[in-house]
Amino acid sequence: MIKKHLLVITALFLSITVFSQKNEVKAADKAFKKGDFAAVLSALSGAESSIANADSKTKVKFYYLKGMALYANGTTPQNGGKAVEALNMLMDLEKQSKSVKYSKEASKTIQNIVIDINNTAAGDYDTAIKSNNVEGFKKASEGFYRVYQLSPKDTSALYSAAVASYYAKDFENSSKHFKGLLDVGYTGVSKTFKAENMDGTPRYFNSKKDMDASVRLGIVKNGKEETTPSRQKDIYKYLALGNASLGNNEVALEMIKKAREFDAEDYSLILDEANVHYKLGDNQKYTEKIEEAIAIKPNDPVLHFNVGTLNMDVDTDKAKKHLLKAVELDPNFASAYGNLGNLILKGLEAVEKELDANAMNFAKYDKIKAEKWVPILKESLPYLEKSYELQPTESLKTQLNSLYENLDMEKRAE
Repeated sequence: MIKKHLLVITALFLSITVFSQKNEVKAADKAFKKGDFAAVLSALSGAESSIANADSKTKVKFYYLKGMALYANGTTPQNGGKAVEALNMLMDLEKQSKSVKYSKEASKTIQNIVIDINNTAAGDYDTAIKSNNVEGFKKASEGFYRVYQLSPKDTSALYSAAVASYYAKDFENSSKHFKGLLDVGYTGVSKTFKAENMDGTPRYFNSKKDMDASVRLGIVKNGKEETTPSRQKDIYKYLALGNASLGNNEVALEMIKKAREFDAEDYSLILDEANVHYKLGDNQKYTEKIEEAIAIKPNDPVLHFNVGTLNMDVDTDKAKKHLLKAVELDPNFASAYGNLGNLILKGLEAVEKELDANAMNFAKYDKIKAEKWVPILKESLPYLEKSYELQPTESLKTQLNSLYENLDMEKRAE
């Protein structure tokens, strides 16, 4: 008897619950028709915990109202993700029951939500670029990744999330996203359909058919189909730079190698590779890569400066040749003039050993000083003076005044 009473009570409870759910959904529907989205969500909150027990029709209505109220005609973009979840639930239920009462509207709303989130992320990205704001890039990355989560076929959103993560200095997530793109065979190659409005501004279409129709109707002009270039080289480059920043230098070199398979003469990639070798302490490889870059851009003074500076203790002739080329290409390159002066002064080391060896032979000592020591000081002086003129520092001022004193000159650096 007790069990029988329990069954009766349970059935009665479920009946009351279902009745309550329907009333709450009806109340939400009335609020929705009035455009009171807050009241919709408030009414639905009472049915949330037990909606799983509702009949299919009530469930469908529940998730439709919830998703549309969360979206609130686009006025609450922060609720976009939850709105999509509810609307997807609605479409799954209708698919199971072979009904399409709300699915078309839900699908269109989801598209609008995704577009809104993407546009917001794009705006955050543009703002971050202008201000070079790390937090702005992070916010943009999160937005683009949300687009990808809501629309997994949109791999371009994942690419945007990866790039934004890189500029946010979130190299872990950036690398994860870029690897994800490679895993799904993403290339970035796509077709675009571009025309011009009558005022000359660009206009893009989803298909060639739509573009051609608009051209025929005279709405736009100069319609053309374009193919975007592959982004795979850029993906490998970002992976290289990200891994280098994380200290994964060997992985970075491997990624650069893959990137250069797309363009062996890419100047920036060669410099990136040189910098990784430098971080690894391999100065020989660094110099080789810089010289490779010089072969492509022989008139870059910074490259000549780098090779010259790195060879100051290794090959003085080579160092002097490149430092002279640096100041030839850039007459205002203060550091190059300074290094030229100090490179010449390195010649004093051998002369000073000779002077020390003849310290007690005054005649020979004076002859060595006049014929070898003084000419080196005089040769270095113009370069050091020019460096000080362009970029005065206290240390260079002290060095110049020491030279003036050793050369018995009245002049002093101020």
